[in-house]
Amino acid sequence: MHAIVRTIVSARTKFQQVEIMETASYGKCLVLDGRIQSSAADEFVYHEALVHPGLLAVDAPPTRALVIGGGEGATLREILKCPSIQRAVMVDIDDEVVALCRQHLPEMHRGAFDDSRTEL
Repeated sequence: MHAIVRTIVSARTKFQQVEIMETASYGKCLVLDGRIQSSAADEFVYHEALVHPGLLAVDAPPTRALVIGGGEGATLREILKCPSIQRAVMVDIDDEVVALCRQHLPEMHRGAFDDSRTEL
């Protein structure tokens, strides 16, 4: 277990228990139902590997993308790095998680929720 420096948010939504906490080793973490989903120190490894192969595997530069899930906004952030993307739609079942991540995890979404190409 990693040393928890502080719990930033602990809430029960309609769908799940959500916690945003800061750990000594990994910085801020998103935890859903007791399972770490993303941590500030290494989330980029997962999200870059998730997004970039798909963006490069198509014949023409992609102009649209759909993200299903991804409440912390990091998948969306990676998609928006692609200059040809004109529209990115993100759908998440739990808008409360998205709102909490938007407020408390700016280092993960880096403004992706507010990008003019984003539709939530």
